[in-house]
Amino acid sequence: MLKEHPVKYMSTVFALIILFTYTGPSYASPQESDLTEVVLQLRWDHQFQFAGYYAADWLGYYEEEGLKVDIRSAFKNGEILTAPTEIAQGRADFGVGAADILMAQDSGVEFTLVASIFQRSAVEYCTLQKYRGLTVFDLSQMHIARRPGDLLDLELQALFASEGIFTDTVRTSDKTDDFSLEDLTSGAFDVVPEFLGQISYTAAKENVDIKVVKPADYGVDFYGDTLYTSKDLAQSNPELVEKFRRASIKGWYYALENPEEIISRIENDLSRSKFSPNIEDELRAFNTYQAEKVLELTHYPIVMVGNINTFRWTQMADVMYELELIDHVPDVDEMVFNYDQVKRNQLEETKQNLYINFGFITVIITIFFLLYLNRRNILLKQEIYEKQLIEKRLILSNTKYETIFQSSVLGITVTDGDGHIQTVNEAWCKMTGYSAEELCTMNIDALIDPEFHDSDQKQLNDLREGRITSYSLVKKYIHRPQDDSEENYFYGRMVLTRLWNDASETLQTMSMVADITREIEETEANQRSEMRFRKIVGQVAQGIGGSHFDNLDLSNEMSMNLEEINMELEKLFTHELEENKRKDALIRYQAKMAAMGEMIGSIAHQWRQPLNTLKLVLMNLKDSDGDLDYENVCYEKADKLIRRMSETIDDFRYFSNPQTEPRYFSVDESLQLVLGLIDEQLRVHGITLVADCSVLPPVYGLDNQFSHVLFNLLSNAIDALKSNPLTEKRQINISGTTDKENIVLYVADTGPGINPDHVDKIFEMYFTTKESDGGSGLGLSMTKSIIENAFMGQVKWIESQVGTMFEIKIPIGERL
Repeated sequence: MLKEHPVKYMSTVFALIILFTYTGPSYASPQESDLTEVVLQLRWDHQFQFAGYYAADWLGYYEEEGLKVDIRSAFKNGEILTAPTEIAQGRADFGVGAADILMAQDSGVEFTLVASIFQRSAVEYCTLQKYRGLTVFDLSQMHIARRPGDLLDLELQALFASEGIFTDTVRTSDKTDDFSLEDLTSGAFDVVPEFLGQISYTAAKENVDIKVVKPADYGVDFYGDTLYTSKDLAQSNPELVEKFRRASIKGWYYALENPEEIISRIENDLSRSKFSPNIEDELRAFNTYQAEKVLELTHYPIVMVGNINTFRWTQMADVMYELELIDHVPDVDEMVFNYDQVKRNQLEETKQNLYINFGFITVIITIFFLLYLNRRNILLKQEIYEKQLIEKRLILSNTKYETIFQSSVLGITVTDGDGHIQTVNEAWCKMTGYSAEELCTMNIDALIDPEFHDSDQKQLNDLREGRITSYSLVKKYIHRPQDDSEENYFYGRMVLTRLWNDASETLQTMSMVADITREIEETEANQRSEMRFRKIVGQVAQGIGGSHFDNLDLSNEMSMNLEEINMELEKLFTHELEENKRKDALIRYQAKMAAMGEMIGSIAHQWRQPLNTLKLVLMNLKDSDGDLDYENVCYEKADKLIRRMSETIDDFRYFSNPQTEPRYFSVDESLQLVLGLIDEQLRVHGITLVADCSVLPPVYGLDNQFSHVLFNLLSNAIDALKSNPLTEKRQINISGTTDKENIVLYVADTGPGINPDHVDKIFEMYFTTKESDGGSGLGLSMTKSIIENAFMGQVKWIESQVGTMFEIKIPIGERL
């Protein structure tokens, strides 16, 4: 491979070096076509505690970042899911937690803190109002409800430890079910823990005075709900983590500023598990109460939402270490997610790898350069040619109309509303004998014979007023005089239409003229020959009627006249035969040009989306901020786009390449070639193509002529489907079968079908129902000619209940 393409290999290496050494801002493209699915595991059931994540989802903040987020309740099938376990086992990408993050981290799973939403813990301890003025010591003398090992118990232990109180001396009772206000009012316990005001809410509703003890008031200041993820995800895909963090914080800002709206949507759009505490009947009131608690815990707007203080997290870890809840204190600075730092680390790592390999790459490049110096010039020229060809094709996508305009065999002029010529093509210059500069100073009426000035006045008025889109007629034009005393004329079949000029924002008139002077002259010559023939026959008949056959002079005169008739007939026959061959060749050429014009339009459709994507890739490269991995991805994406566009050029080149030697080819092979030219049109117009031709036997003949047949039929089907807004299911079906002697191919669409009045004319030359859209009337005629003459087959229209169907029969086997 390297021996065959050394220059291409070296070019790739140089390109990689340039990408690695380029620096600039790097941002993920907002133009992602597919949403990345992400799972967020909550630590409880759906409630205002997680309002910011709901807001980010409902308001489309996640979708704006290219994410599709599944927000999962902690309740599932009677069990309570824990976020650390779900993330560690790969069932969730993000989670909400607090001290449990450090405990899970201590067990061997590495996590990354993304954003601390609650700046204080939501854990509180409730007691009846009569115990007002309690100290920590007083609290330790009470009967406390605990669940040892529970997160609600963690801060209680830390609180007692801060005062030097051993928890094993505190009077406690284990409780396995949920804590409630009844535990206090019944006297079962003196102190009951709660989370985010659930017991306080019930006490306020039942008018029970309670005292709430907050560990933070006694110096135990733990963080509350914090968004986190696995370290692996933060390192391998920091862009995704940053997108999720950015959208979530945006959602939290909205939820904190618009609590009533979010509460209503929680009540209407989310369902709570049957295993949740029984507050469903008053869910709105509970969430309203909880919204106030959440606002207090976030310290909004004093503290920025999502702020992480590494010192406070380290303090939490120290306390938990002293309580022997964790075996070691982690490096919190390493745990906190810093998108910019991650990207800088990746860049540094890439640069180090580049430095290590740079010398080796340089040696390899030098070796290849010396070994293939003689071949390099040839390969370089080939590469330059290929690049130039690609550049020409890229330019063609933006200048296709200009190319078609200048290369057309028709004479084309564009005039303003007063008939002043704005631009002309080369064919019109040749027809009139004037240069383009001279013509652009003239009025189109100066080139039309005065007798024909008003011949199309009615059609011209209809065109200007929008009642028709185009019309055609024959006119006599003035050719530039050959000398001072002579003027030449030529006849042209003119098609006139209107087009919009974006630059001047005006309507202009475009005329396309085919020179038919020879056709008219030959018609007139044929008429003169016919008159001469009739005159000779009349003389002969007169001679026969007025003389006797035994008259020698009369016999000789009749023989001479008959001989003259025979010679004249032979000349006419020979002329007509040559003329028919010429017309047949011209028709084939016109049909080929019409098909190529449609193909150029198809290529323009094919290239429009890749060009837009390529432009975005280049813009992203410009702003890459030295992200070498991202730049490499952009380079590969651009390379794929250019290769695909090059393949389109190859398909077009193969399609238009004339072949002289028949061969065996498959129908599916030809179909795939045509699909390469029209698949973008199918996508843009929402058309589905269903084809089943793989089981058909090979066909013998010129394969690109058969591709021409398929292209004509599929182009007609696309035009019919896209021009009919009533067609709900836009589909083209291609199927094939065989009988004893033939391959039978069916091409059908779900369009509006063919008008019964036109069925007998659809294969006639120049017959078209798309005159307003520029139809040439040559497609089906050429299809019939190719199938019958080149493949000795048959093509016909088949009556169908829906749309249009054509049947093609081709004999099986080689034909000489």
